[in-house]
Amino acid sequence: MTDYTRSTGISPTEPPDKTKLDSFCAELRSEGWNPGLNEESYHHILNCGFRSKSLMLAAVATEIALKEKPITLRGLFYRVVSAGWLPSTDQKYYKRLGGILTRLREQHIVPFEWIVDNLRSTNKPSSWSGLGDFADAVRDAYRKDFWSNLETYVHIFCEKDAIAGTISPVTYEYDVALSPIRGYVSLSFVYEIAEQWSEIEKPIFAYYVGDFDPSGFDLERDVREKLERYSTSAFTWQRLGVHTEDFADFNLLSLAAKQKDRRCAKFISEHGDQCAELDAIPPTEIRRRVREAIEQHIPQEEWQRLQLVEAAERESFAMFMASMEDG
Repeated sequence: MTDYTRSTGISPTEPPDKTKLDSFCAELRSEGWNPGLNEESYHHILNCGFRSKSLMLAAVATEIALKEKPITLRGLFYRVVSAGWLPSTDQKYYKRLGGILTRLREQHIVPFEWIVDNLRSTNKPSSWSGLGDFADAVRDAYRKDFWSNLETYVHIFCEKDAIAGTISPVTYEYDVALSPIRGYVSLSFVYEIAEQWSEIEKPIFAYYVGDFDPSGFDLERDVREKLERYSTSAFTWQRLGVHTEDFADFNLLSLAAKQKDRRCAKFISEHGDQCAELDAIPPTEIRRRVREAIEQHIPQEEWQRLQLVEAAERESFAMFMASMEDG
């Protein structure tokens, strides 16, 4: 099964035009891009209705999205600009890429879940078609609180919802709390977390990912200081990125600090005049850092044992619900 069919469940309706595909791939190579998708994927892109000016850009964006998924649209934009397929980070080019990704998603070439720009949800009371449906839902939803049996507690903070979407696969896998701060946090936001932490009688480790600019550092300072003020539990705080060395390590596109920002002078004195959004770092790297931060607190043998316990408890619940239905 190919990339396209596997991700969308849609099979091609006609065989690819080999000559057309070869010509297109040769054109990509002539522009310095080594084609990495399969023939079927390129066939669908070629038949998506793009004008020639946007066709190669669509192919490159699709391949980058496949490699980095899930990724924010802005993160993908930075990857495309860094690869030389758009001339700058000007807003008009961001809109152009956004239009291309809209068509790619509507044509089922790029799955919607590959691009995460926020974490919206719809509120609705839970309901089920019957006890069997309820049992399946509860069994699948049940997760053992592994961290109650471990010696530390981990909490991840990120600057915005969009980034939460890129790292949530890791925090979900390890059952770790993830809190997007969405600007300067309210007292209610801090109090809720402080109350949770007050019940934790072991070392707490908080990790933060955010932009490298006056706002990103000041938002981090704000949430950290408020947690220190209202939490009765001590905690260790560490920034996972963006760091100064990331500019060279990932060839980040440097943005100018906004001189009108009242926080700008302090930022420049401490960090220099280069700025970058967290989205500019490949999401695979951000996820790697979050995973590494979490795993250093997990004894792997104990983690595997707890997973076996969780599986056994799920099976026990399924058998109990089955006996209730039989009765």
